[in-house]
Amino acid sequence: MKKINKTTLVYLLGVSLFYGLLIVVQKMGLNFGLDPLSFSFSRSIIIIFISLLFFSSQLKNLKFIKKYELRDLVILGIVSAAAILILFLGQNITAAVNAGFLIRLTPLFVLPFAYFLLKEKASKNSIFFMFIMLFGAFLLVTNGALIIPYLGDLLIILVALIIAFQNVFAKKIMQSVSTDIIIFFRVCLSALFIVMFIPFLLGYESISALFDGLFYVVLTAILYFLSVICQYRAIKLVGPFITTTFFLSGSLFSALFAYILLGEILSFVQWIGAAGILLGGYLLIKKI
Repeated sequence: MKKINKTTLVYLLGVSLFYGLLIVVQKMGLNFGLDPLSFSFSRSIIIIFISLLFFSSQLKNLKFIKKYELRDLVILGIVSAAAILILFLGQNITAAVNAGFLIRLTPLFVLPFAYFLLKEKASKNSIFFMFIMLFGAFLLVTNGALIIPYLGDLLIILVALIIAFQNVFAKKIMQSVSTDIIIFFRVCLSALFIVMFIPFLLGYESISALFDGLFYVVLTAILYFLSVICQYRAIKLVGPFITTTFFLSGSLFSALFAYILLGEILSFVQWIGAAGILLGGYLLIKKI
């Protein structure tokens, strides 16, 4: 397993930082009164624009992509869009704390996918440190409360499974396709599918007040885009397991920004959870 150097650490921290802030800004947008579907639809349009602008110099390389590579990239985009839409459905029929914790089961599903698709096996130390971070995330997100199963919980677990496959599959594609091209397809295609799917499924009348709360729409689009860039460049450097495990620390940044921007205060149990995430992350960096 590759060592974590400073560049990789920046990307890993970037995933947690940008995604953690993204969760809080999305909540601020919903508190502002944005309709969730319109919010997702509008954000996806901005993401497409950002992707085309950022990767404009890379687009000329698309003509060199082989048919089987294009097939895999399209699959990646479809899978990503499915995860976003299923997550939306799951969040609407389960408790917020359930969704917040269950989505962080992703590293557990990465292990079998990485073994079968990449022939990679995580070390025992890495798995142990992952469980320390996972337990910390449980305490931080749920405040130590027992989770009562909801129907939506199965959908959230399915999303964690899809994200795990998505990250491992992206690493497999990186064997022949540049990371930037993969990021472009992952971000742009998934956003395009969402823009097409929401009106098709629910009708154009479901997209009400398009681009209301433009500040939140643009900011969440930028944060999402940056988090994906950091995520996939980290996957390229250290693989999907370490990258996805660091995703657990996103709950720590979410708690920090929730305190700063929303005034939410952590309990003693949640502070223990935060300490567990920091300890697990530190050990993971030092020992692999």
